[in-house]
Amino acid sequence: MTAAQRAAAKAAAAAAAVLLLAPADEYFGPLKQSVVGIRNEIRVLGWNYDVNHDIAAQTVASALLTERAIRDWAKKYPHDDQVPKALFLLQRLYTKVLSLDARNHAHVIAQWLLGSYAKSPQAKQLHKVLAVEHLAPLAAASPAPTPLAAYQSIFGSQYPSAFTAAGQTAPAPAPSPSSHP
Repeated sequence: MTAAQRAAAKAAAAAAAVLLLAPADEYFGPLKQSVVGIRNEIRVLGWNYDVNHDIAAQTVASALLTERAIRDWAKKYPHDDQVPKALFLLQRLYTKVLSLDARNHAHVIAQWLLGSYAKSPQAKQLHKVLAVEHLAPLAAASPAPTPLAAYQSIFGSQYPSAFTAAGQTAPAPAPSPSSHP
């Protein structure tokens, strides 16, 4: 094989490899996310959850939409080496969120990554992480919210609370001792 033939074969192999990758201007899933948009969304969801753990359900709901985009992407471009990177990031996000739903999704994504992309560096890294990882315990089910205390308007009982449920009236205020006879 001559040098020109080797160069041509190398160029053909490179061109074939590029065809396996998703183009940056193709959009996936219900939110029409690009490859870069998927990675950015996962990172933003993680950052937002880091500063506010009260948004666990919202974080999982948004992550599920991004997961659908990754599934669409992997279906169209199963050999794209960026898919396992996105799966690894998504699995780590699900693991971070302190809810049973998130933990279940983390397990599903881990199985997908380890099964479909077992030879990827991300699958190897996930094996190492899972071997030593100790997940934070999930909080027990939160108690039922306590009803609001009786509303005491400074203007009198004719001004009900704006925080009572629609169709309900605020409980009658407890009589207060008066300094006037």
